[in-house]
Amino acid sequence: MRMASSNTNTKFPVTAHVAQAEDFRWMKLALDQAENAAEAGEVPIGAVIVSNGQLMASAHNAPISRNDACAHAEIQAIQQACQASGNYRLGSNATLYVTLQPCLMCLGAILHARIGRVVVGCAQSRYNDNLENALQLFEQSQAWHPCQFETDCMAAECETVLTQFFKAHRKQREEAVRDLASLMNLPNVNKNTVEILGQLGYRQAEDILQRGLEQVVGELKVHSAKLLVAQERQQAAILASLCDYFNGEPVRSWKQYL
Repeated sequence: MRMASSNTNTKFPVTAHVAQAEDFRWMKLALDQAENAAEAGEVPIGAVIVSNGQLMASAHNAPISRNDACAHAEIQAIQQACQASGNYRLGSNATLYVTLQPCLMCLGAILHARIGRVVVGCAQSRYNDNLENALQLFEQSQAWHPCQFETDCMAAECETVLTQFFKAHRKQREEAVRDLASLMNLPNVNKNTVEILGQLGYRQAEDILQRGLEQVVGELKVHSAKLLVAQERQQAAILASLCDYFNGEPVRSWKQYL
């Protein structure tokens, strides 16, 4: 779970968070925002920006409700803070608290806003929990101002919010899968997909339920990557869409997964 370790980053040091009451106060507010996201059906991520002990902005994840791929909690909080301050450069006194490790897009926005400190809740499994590797992409440029990253602030609480959210959504999907008359009724699936699923041991809905949706998603991700390498792009995209479906996330046309 721990993201921090010794590193050679000079501009963007990553260290383990040292318990401070003031940081817990603001991370709890970010967690409240994450809960608001969950209630709205969004992946529960919350962010708060503070400068000189004063709250500048608070926001939660909202790509689904806003139909905006960029509507991450960090982006929205940065936009609010910039508007409130009348300056797109929030400065080294600004601290951003976020419940989940920022993605590359959000890291770029953080650095553009010249935020001086980022306090992170829990790790981002999509990036193998490694914030340092992500920051190396920015380390090579002279354009960025320094920013300090501290990880694992209230990590257990932040992980719990995410775990409960996806568990609830997978439960809903389990009920939907249980009612399937055929795997052909899965979204985006065609005969070739059903054949691939059969090769993986999934010939009926019960096979999927017995394996467990979380394990199924893991296996489909691996096989989707193999199909992509083999230039079978349509089936790779369909399997990727099924991963979203089994995770309880909104599913788009397979063409949008290419």
